[in-house]
Amino acid sequence: MLAKIVSDNREYYSHIFAKFNPGWYECVIVFDTENKQFELLNVYNTKPSLKRKVFIIDTDIADMVEKKEIKLSMVTTYKDCFGYSWLLDNCDLIKQIKDGKPVDEKYIKIAEEQNKNIDTGEWKRVKNLKDADNLLSAAWGFHDARIKNISYELKENYNDSSCVRVLFTGCWECDIILEFKKDVLIHFNYDDNTMPDIMDSNILFHDGFVYWVDDCIESVEELTEEYIYFRARSLTWKMITKNNED
Repeated sequence: MLAKIVSDNREYYSHIFAKFNPGWYECVIVFDTENKQFELLNVYNTKPSLKRKVFIIDTDIADMVEKKEIKLSMVTTYKDCFGYSWLLDNCDLIKQIKDGKPVDEKYIKIAEEQNKNIDTGEWKRVKNLKDADNLLSAAWGFHDARIKNISYELKENYNDSSCVRVLFTGCWECDIILEFKKDVLIHFNYDDNTMPDIMDSNILFHDGFVYWVDDCIESVEELTEEYIYFRARSLTWKMITKNNED
């Protein structure tokens, strides 16, 4: 798992080494490479208002183990835990990280080694279901988002050079740009005065095309005139958080 962390006026990327308590009180253990320290962070700030601070941009948990419960003390118990075994099996280490205390240098080296290979490139391509899951995680399913702008780049050879960029705003503390290229189809019936909030979305693959749809339908056969959707041969995306807005 990989996340972008927004804290105060600073942002950094880290693998997620453990995560606990799914829901509004979810927390994760990440590693701040610049400051050479682990941090246990809440994914959401709940006061004074609900804000997302940890943006999971890669949802892969293939190398992680699961524990239903980890009890650190009489008052601190984590539920539905995923993480690396060297961390989840070491309650003392988790407690040291939680309390902001120094940890053994060998764990620092593990985290540094894992974080040094992070691809921080802004644009990411959606080629398969895993990539689609990563986009939906970063965009929080596009729930409560709105389409703010659609821009077009059309050249003489439309099929080869067409490019459409769709800017979604309000994706739970970030904006998302989707860039569709080649054989682009747009199905969009709203104007600025009637565009509703998006409640759900999905990414579909069919016959060499990739689709973004404003509902959680499971196949292109379910598409009807009521849906907003975009289709192209290629889909890439970029996330804009508050500290890297142009």
